[in-house]
Amino acid sequence: MTFAMERGRGLIAAAACILVGLAPQSVAAASKTETTDFEVQPVLPDAQANMKLNYFDLVYSKDTTHTIQMRVQNISDKNITVKSDLRNAYTQDGGGIDFTPSTKNLDRSLKTPFTTVATLDKGGATIQLAPKQMKVISATIKMPKQRYDGMIYGDWHFIEHVDKGESGGNAVGSNYAYSVGVVLRGQNYEVFPNVKYDETNPILFQKHPALGVTLRNVEPMAISKANVSVAVGMDSGDVKTYKADNFMIAPNSKMVFPVSWSYESMKPGTYHIKVTLKGLNTQNRFPMSWTFKKTMKVSNVQAKSINERAINKPVNHWLYATIGTGVLLLASLGGLLWTFKLRPR
Repeated sequence: MTFAMERGRGLIAAAACILVGLAPQSVAAASKTETTDFEVQPVLPDAQANMKLNYFDLVYSKDTTHTIQMRVQNISDKNITVKSDLRNAYTQDGGGIDFTPSTKNLDRSLKTPFTTVATLDKGGATIQLAPKQMKVISATIKMPKQRYDGMIYGDWHFIEHVDKGESGGNAVGSNYAYSVGVVLRGQNYEVFPNVKYDETNPILFQKHPALGVTLRNVEPMAISKANVSVAVGMDSGDVKTYKADNFMIAPNSKMVFPVSWSYESMKPGTYHIKVTLKGLNTQNRFPMSWTFKKTMKVSNVQAKSINERAINKPVNHWLYATIGTGVLLLASLGGLLWTFKLRPR
């Protein structure tokens, strides 16, 4: 009897199951009209902290080596290829956890990215599956030699490979992916997140002028159910805001919250910034909050550079065409009235 059957589990058929003692979160999912050709299921080892979870939450000693495994099954009637990789958790701009295989641009407080201790075993990166075939693939975890606190967090990512000839374009993956979280608990897991204000800079956000307010969680513990409110304003003028609710913040990560000017131009001058961030410590659900009040200046050069690169407000040519048509129609009606009512008899 397989481990999954012993635990009373079926293969995971929803897109992506992750996260750190929290509700599962979809990372990449098919639409309601699409179906996936494969399913995945973690093989939970004895070191799993909670066997009821559908992601890895592992308690390993320092300076030890372990193997974790995933079942990957083709549920279609065709041959398929599934690509797999390991990725590091980070907080995306605006809030929310995402993953990257790269260690570049991660926060400087992150001493041990997940991909520096986890590697795929042979055959784990590209998985060839015949119709209905199931394979078990492995990854090796080499725990840090030195004691560490909190968590190391990443994911095990799967996506079906689509040949260019089949897709008719340059696609290398389908619209359906799985992300299975991997949490490596430290010797001292009872760590509290610590959010710090970093900086504010003029940026382009979705091609609009914006001020990007950067915060950093400098401790190895995630924040759950986070809410943020950012207000930016000058001594005179409107206050612009950015708000986001119910998102996660990765351990040891930076995040940029964009306060947008929309189609308005950014003015040079002194700006006052207030940030309020609230959330739960992931490991014990303890509520935490941070408030920052800062002042920064936007120079003439910075404002000009941002405004010149920003997108202009679109012109509604159909509106002008409609107005023009209306004018012509009125003119025509006027002509008819003159013809039938005002023309001398």
